[in-house]
Amino acid sequence: MSQNKTCWQCQATNKPTALFCENKVCNVIQPIPPELNFFHLFEVGNGDTKQEPTFDIDLKALRRRFLLLQQKAHPDSYSNSHKREHEYAQLQSSVINKAYNTLKNPLTRAKYILQQQGQKIEEHDSLENPELLMEVMELREELEEASSKEELEAIKQKNDEKYKETVQKLKDAFDKKDYMHAKELTIELQYWSSIQTAIHDK
Repeated sequence: MSQNKTCWQCQATNKPTALFCENKVCNVIQPIPPELNFFHLFEVGNGDTKQEPTFDIDLKALRRRFLLLQQKAHPDSYSNSHKREHEYAQLQSSVINKAYNTLKNPLTRAKYILQQQGQKIEEHDSLENPELLMEVMELREELEEASSKEELEAIKQKNDEKYKETVQKLKDAFDKKDYMHAKELTIELQYWSSIQTAIHDK
């Protein structure tokens, strides 16, 4: 983490992750720190600073924090303020939205944690388990051939079970800090998520 930063308006010293000046008299909006951690932003991480990534998060707490942050940083609230404040509000609002959408979804949350651990998932990454790949292909074929609501519902139930099962395995892998296995499971989750989307669009 970088050193403390100075408020652009009152020159008070602030923590590097401060979104608003910590001088209560000032409390002016600050630029988004480039090293901002999404878990720290929403206070849903582990550790004293709440920055340590954790896959198993409280989604209700995440939502409450999101609404609070968006209320404080909404650009409309700064329409008549200093130009710099309005620009910072727009940037903060954009990052808050991105962070919320990243953390609320198990797949994007897993990818974010892995990226922080140097295990970024690339476009060419695919399932290496042939049996699992065959299972995915068979479910996709069933989906393509489905012609009734009953058939779609049966496929959805199968896929939902696989999705939930993989999410639970991911939680266990992240708890053990087994990031290589977590990466494999995240790639698997991408497939179930893709089928989930295809079912919804059919």
